[in-house]
Amino acid sequence: MAYCVHCGVRLEAGEKKCPLCMTPVYDPSAPPEPEAPRAYPVRTPEQELKRNKRFLLMLFTVMMVAPAFLCLVIDWMLSGAVTWSGYASSALALLFISVAVPLIMERYQAYWAVGTGFVCLNVYLFLVEKQSNSGRWFFPIALPALALFTVMLTVIILLFRRGKLNKLTLIASLCAAAALECVAIEWLRMRALQLHGGFAWSPFVLAPCLIFALSLFFINGNRVLREEVRRKVHF
Repeated sequence: MAYCVHCGVRLEAGEKKCPLCMTPVYDPSAPPEPEAPRAYPVRTPEQELKRNKRFLLMLFTVMMVAPAFLCLVIDWMLSGAVTWSGYASSALALLFISVAVPLIMERYQAYWAVGTGFVCLNVYLFLVEKQSNSGRWFFPIALPALALFTVMLTVIILLFRRGKLNKLTLIASLCAAAALECVAIEWLRMRALQLHGGFAWSPFVLAPCLIFALSLFFINGNRVLREEVRRKVHF
């Protein structure tokens, strides 16, 4: 009977590496037997959880309708009209649509979620611009910024589903996309308002996000570091 010198896990005959920490096994008195049967399966099959979509949809409906109705009642009791509650109720209604549509779809749920969220968020921001009389900012700023982020998110999801990205590179890609989105928002704002000068705040977001993303890409490219991170955080 042998044990791993690094983590203490019991080793079966024929083991070349520790099944937990992947430390090489070396025993000069008992060389590994390549044909020895393993005491456990090579790969544990993934368990697919079945969801009751009807129950989830009913539960989410109650979660959205109840606060929306409560906001309307409170607003009417305090002011005798629908003022601020219109923003809250419409936001909850659009949130319900953006979640319910992907939930009832059988295929491509991630893409449905991104597309529905893009449409609902644009509708909400457009209504806010019209009701608040805060100037023209939806078409020159909000719409292109959301379109850019939607395209980047769709590409990242596509690469991840096709196996081009693992969990580390997925996080790195999302972080880099968020940083680029901040730069795009500030550039669109300067262009819409005809402001002169350089970027004011987006570089402070861009720099740490890119450093973090590049660090993850570097870790992913180094086998030793990647395996160490995988053992530590179970990626």
